[in-house]
Amino acid sequence: MTDRWRNLVVESQFATELVRSGISQVCALPMSGDARARVGYDQTYPLNIGLHLYTSGLERLCKLALACHGFAAKGEFSNVRSYSHRLSNLLTALEQLDTSQLDSFNPDYLSRPSDEFGDDLVEWLERYASGGGRYEILDSLSRDDAHLLTWEKWEEFCSGGAVSEDVEQSISIRNAVGNALTDVCIANDLESAAYPILESSTKPLHAAAVAVGLAMYRRARWPAEILASVSNYTSQELPILREAVNVLTQTTDNFFAYEIAGVSDREPVIEELINHRDTFVMPDFEVGDAWLEDEPEPEGADAEHAAHDGSEQSGTT
Repeated sequence: MTDRWRNLVVESQFATELVRSGISQVCALPMSGDARARVGYDQTYPLNIGLHLYTSGLERLCKLALACHGFAAKGEFSNVRSYSHRLSNLLTALEQLDTSQLDSFNPDYLSRPSDEFGDDLVEWLERYASGGGRYEILDSLSRDDAHLLTWEKWEEFCSGGAVSEDVEQSISIRNAVGNALTDVCIANDLESAAYPILESSTKPLHAAAVAVGLAMYRRARWPAEILASVSNYTSQELPILREAVNVLTQTTDNFFAYEIAGVSDREPVIEELINHRDTFVMPDFEVGDAWLEDEPEPEGADAEHAAHDGSEQSGTT
């Protein structure tokens, strides 16, 4: 494999992980779906982390898909630098590609996705990607006219989405797993040792946030499927990139279960959780208050022995 092909594979893997990590961040935000409910300021910053990761990954995926489509058709990579961070232009360019001849495992994923969030979601993502949203907090420190719109729009999206029954079940399983692990660690006095693991596994997922996160996923699945298909055994000998972007070419329900909720095989997981619920008994940690009392004064021979030991110690330096 040449250095160019290695770079292409690495960039594809990088873009994929940026998207996956970004969606994972936003799905864990504590959203109830009620636009009037307020989230503490110390819980809002993960949205910026998630959007920073996701928009960078989506931009890279789109540019890779466009560049590789050009290479497959003409033998040279299309120049995509001029698109900059304008996600709407990148997605429009994807829509103009001729994908009719691509060897796709999932032809339905080669078209622009549509859902209840429409173009508003892409416009919001582009505002963040191109700088207006990414730097709005910094701008607010020095400008009185700066508007913090990223979180407000996020709340609006969370109040208007819905998830499938399959996703709801995955959320319930993931939250139940976190509770079961906590039980086991408490019972075995491993809370401190297991803290890093518990911190990640017990962070609850919320349907209102997940609905938006999965809409973001479907918009990334589109360029991912184009990239996977355009590189599938081409005459130009492009590396087969489906393995690099495979986590982004699943159904929405499977992506959430496997990549976000971490539920790999539902039936045995549910069976184990039911068994834990029915058989687990938390140990009784109550102890008497004897350890709070002063030690009893020695009596008789014990008192004389203690006094003798004390006099010897007082004469020793």
